[in-house]
Amino acid sequence: MKIGRHILIILTALFLILGLPFLRTGYLERKLTGADAVASSSVIIDAPSGEFVVLINKDVHTNAENLQTWEDFFSGKEIGYLFEDIICTVATGDAGGITMAQSFQSRLPENQMEIKTEDTILMLSKAEYGKFDIIIMSKEIADSFTASTLYDRDNVIMIAVKDE
Repeated sequence: MKIGRHILIILTALFLILGLPFLRTGYLERKLTGADAVASSSVIIDAPSGEFVVLINKDVHTNAENLQTWEDFFSGKEIGYLFEDIICTVATGDAGGITMAQSFQSRLPENQMEIKTEDTILMLSKAEYGKFDIIIMSKEIADSFTASTLYDRDNVIMIAVKDE
């Protein structure tokens, strides 16, 4: 009786320490379903209409070829494979910016672009100090929060996106 209870406690502890984190990684699910980590998204989300601003931090993307590829991608050009992941920050209340970020994300391989939402003032404050990778925002939000102060910085590439 004691030995059985002891074995059960040890197996439960091992499952909690090793098994549960393994199950949460999604590795087993990908192996069982055969999902490819670099497969493109199956549904392309249409870009919303309006004007948008994309800011790329040059300090994060030090490889000139990769930087040019990201610039081409956000300008609407077709790109080849790029094995660099990005984190795209969008203002929390910017519905158009979030939809535009999701549209860009749907055109990339799965998990290549992570979308984070952040308070607008905090996001722009971090951007002032170069603490961002990619920022996408609608032109209205950019104008109302004077994000234009970031456009001419040496370490920032600003891309104006206009979609009808």
